[in-house]
Amino acid sequence: MNNKLLSKEEINYRAIYGKLFSGLLNQFGTNYVSEIEDAIQNSFLKSLRIWKQNNVPSSKESWLFIVARNDILNQIKKQKENPNFSVEQFENTLSTSNETDLRLQTIIFISALENVSNQAKILFVLKNIFGLSIPEIADSTLINPEAIYKNINRTKKNIQVEYSGNFIDLNSITAHQQAISIAEEIFYAVFNIGFDSFSEKTENIVNKDLCLEAFALTKLLFSLYQSDFTSNLLALFCFHTARIPAKMDNGRLISFFRQNRDKWNKELINAGFHYLKRSDKLSKYYLEAVIVSKYMTTKELTQSNWADMVKLYEMMLLVSRSPIVKLNYCFCLSKIGKTENALKILSQIEKELPGEHLYFSLVKAKMLKEISPKESDDLFHLVLDKMQQKIRKEFLLENEIKRWIL
Repeated sequence: MNNKLLSKEEINYRAIYGKLFSGLLNQFGTNYVSEIEDAIQNSFLKSLRIWKQNNVPSSKESWLFIVARNDILNQIKKQKENPNFSVEQFENTLSTSNETDLRLQTIIFISALENVSNQAKILFVLKNIFGLSIPEIADSTLINPEAIYKNINRTKKNIQVEYSGNFIDLNSITAHQQAISIAEEIFYAVFNIGFDSFSEKTENIVNKDLCLEAFALTKLLFSLYQSDFTSNLLALFCFHTARIPAKMDNGRLISFFRQNRDKWNKELINAGFHYLKRSDKLSKYYLEAVIVSKYMTTKELTQSNWADMVKLYEMMLLVSRSPIVKLNYCFCLSKIGKTENALKILSQIEKELPGEHLYFSLVKAKMLKEISPKESDDLFHLVLDKMQQKIRKEFLLENEIKRWIL
């Protein structure tokens, strides 16, 4: 979806998608989720056709809401077998404005569903609150696109079954701890998708809108429920967001260890330490935030620093079995001379990831550089051949030249 709809006007369609979906769900109820999805897409398409530079509504979001609302009403009318069916009474109860942002309440509502798996909840919210496409979700979750599509459709049916098509008052929604935890997982996933995209269609490594929406909703979640886990997630977001200005330079990707630290946002770094809280129960958010903070506050990592990182990742593996966490652990092991151990773990991780996973191949190539240069080069060139994202491919090519020079 093109965020630059007009030459002089920009609109964050992802954020508006979620606001429209939440507002329309609150008005029409759980029986019309599919109609809501179709209506929002139709309203966006209609805006692309009729908005001109001199004919842009003063409130784009309100315009889109009214168009989508009317679209749903038309869909409902067409669905009725009785041609004399009237929805006037229904229409009179509906608002023509969408002034309240109900995205967090909707996420909590979805997170609290009893007959839907946690994975299904996350996939549903990624699409309908953050406006991610099925291919984008597949790239970030490593789940087959067809499986995602079926999963989301099944979730829609489960929502209708659980609520029997009844109306819901999203304004009255409150969260229990499990729903808060699922909401945190969702925001973590969305932020990571925005912060480091591998999509070949992405012109920039970072989608700032996506990161900031996840950040803002997490901050709202923390203000309402004051969970230490949410606070640590905010700390992690602060540390990562602080580095965004230094990730690119003149259209080139800059690796973490070569970034200009003067470009890092000091206020956000301080805010990160403010939100960082050790609780009785360890969380991956706390540990990941600690790891990132140590990277950011140490200019040159020594063997002792890498050994500390290994210990932190070993703690992380107690609370997260993510293959990406295991990959990072292996990389740190190689930094303290335990490459053979790391390669053994890598052989196990490979079974958990899609074939020829790019990040896996890069980590393995890096570790093999000293002990098996030929295999390392073969892997590196395999990644180059498969890499479609221009910015990242140029970064890899530049580093490949340096490999030969060095």
